[in-house]
Amino acid sequence: MVKGMMPDGRKSGTARFGRWARCGAAALALFALAADRSRLEKIREDIRRHEADLEKARAEVSLSVESIHEFDQRLEDIDKTLGELSTEVIETGGRMAAVQADLDEAEADLAEREAELGRHVRLVYRMGRYPMVRLLVGADEVGDFVRRVRFTLALAREDRRLAGAAKRKREEIARDRDALQRELDYLKSLQQLKLKEMRLARARRERKSAILARARSESDTLKKQLRRLKREKAELESLVKSRTKGGSRVVPSGVKRRDPEILVRHGKVASPARGSLVRGFGRIKDERYGTFTQNDGIDVEAPLGTGVRAIMKGKVVYADWFRGYGKLLIVDHGSGFTSLYSHLGDFSVRVGDAVKEGQTLGSVGDTGYVAAPTLHFEMRQDGIAVNPEPWLKR
Repeated sequence: MVKGMMPDGRKSGTARFGRWARCGAAALALFALAADRSRLEKIREDIRRHEADLEKARAEVSLSVESIHEFDQRLEDIDKTLGELSTEVIETGGRMAAVQADLDEAEADLAEREAELGRHVRLVYRMGRYPMVRLLVGADEVGDFVRRVRFTLALAREDRRLAGAAKRKREEIARDRDALQRELDYLKSLQQLKLKEMRLARARRERKSAILARARSESDTLKKQLRRLKREKAELESLVKSRTKGGSRVVPSGVKRRDPEILVRHGKVASPARGSLVRGFGRIKDERYGTFTQNDGIDVEAPLGTGVRAIMKGKVVYADWFRGYGKLLIVDHGSGFTSLYSHLGDFSVRVGDAVKEGQTLGSVGDTGYVAAPTLHFEMRQDGIAVNPEPWLKR
């Protein structure tokens, strides 16, 4: 009896399990190689993005340092101007005090002159009230009276002249004082403007200092991340090199090449999960950096726990945790075709289980490198990723 065969010629369960185990190992090897290559490409893209970010952070640090230097110079200039304005305010205030003293003196002089003028005017008035009486007194007395009247009138005219001069002097000093007051107000308004400008410059400098601190912190973080990514890149390059040594294509043994039953399913396969397609197959452009990354499948966002179904009948060859992909399940459909379901929350089947089309394999989860509950789905032919979208029903 042939080893692994039953007496009736049928293969034993052990033989069938060994065949599926070999198929699973081969499929997993293919997926591991593809995943490593995909991960390596992603790391390379991450390195390019981090280097671009680091360059921007360095430019921002340089620009912030330059801006802070400019603000420091500006603050120094404002401080110097404020010092000069303060000196001018003090000097103008001193001149104002002197002019005010002159004005007070002129006011007092004018008041004295006006009082003297009033006294003399009143005297002339009293002398002029009884002219006929004065004429009867006698010629000598009349002559003396006339002389006194003339003298008094002359005094009054001089007093009027002196009072007018005092008034003009007072007005001139008042104009000088008003001019000095306007100058002082102008200097004080300049002071306020410069103080406001200084406050704004200091606030802007503080903001630039905060930006500089953030940029330096980001630069340090990016440097650390770049060092880590470059180490990962070197490790993955070494791993990929070891996996591809002696040939990169591994095809599960004992499967037929082009099964018509599979090919006719093209365009008729139901989606593995109900949800929103958020990322398609192929090169995806990063709008921020203008760079591209390769997506070997499609990403479907769906509520946590949404059922994940087999797209076609086949055999489960892998159901376990896989780096970056979280909980990963692989189904071998024969003829070199496999389907992969990752970031699952749980498994409903085990390795070696035969599954039917539409059978539940597990549920949508958020395991692995994913920000929200998502199903990452791939189809592979002889280990090479193919676009699954044309296979799915419209």
